[in-house]
Amino acid sequence: MTVPHTYRVLARGNLLGPVAVTVVALAVGCTAPNAEDRARAVAADIQASIRDFDGPALDQKTDKATVLEIEKNLTTLKEFMDEPDGKIDQVLVNAIQAFQRKQNEAIPWWRSWDRSPDDGLITEDLRRAIAAAAAAA
Repeated sequence: MTVPHTYRVLARGNLLGPVAVTVVALAVGCTAPNAEDRARAVAADIQASIRDFDGPALDQKTDKATVLEIEKNLTTLKEFMDEPDGKIDQVLVNAIQAFQRKQNEAIPWWRSWDRSPDDGLITEDLRRAIAAAAAAA
């Protein structure tokens, strides 16, 4: 009776090859990033790719009198609900952006080149538009 080859290998004690392959495979598997590490890396990449829309608006340097005027006019238009303090903060930027969006809604789609971005940046044209809208209200 002949003994199959696999039994002969086991009988001789030649298990070093399969055991070594198993240990190496496990070691490689343990050093590779797991699903949680890959998800964290993807989340970090997404965070890094997000554009800061309000940063330029919050960092702009505008004199206090102009900011107070805009705040008072936006209060008249019911876009700004805080007390006017002459400081550019997130609430003011959001109010300016809301005003810009309302102005853009009034422009027909076929004149889209006349639309201004709702970036929250204070310009002379924006100041005049807010003042005119407040005077009409």
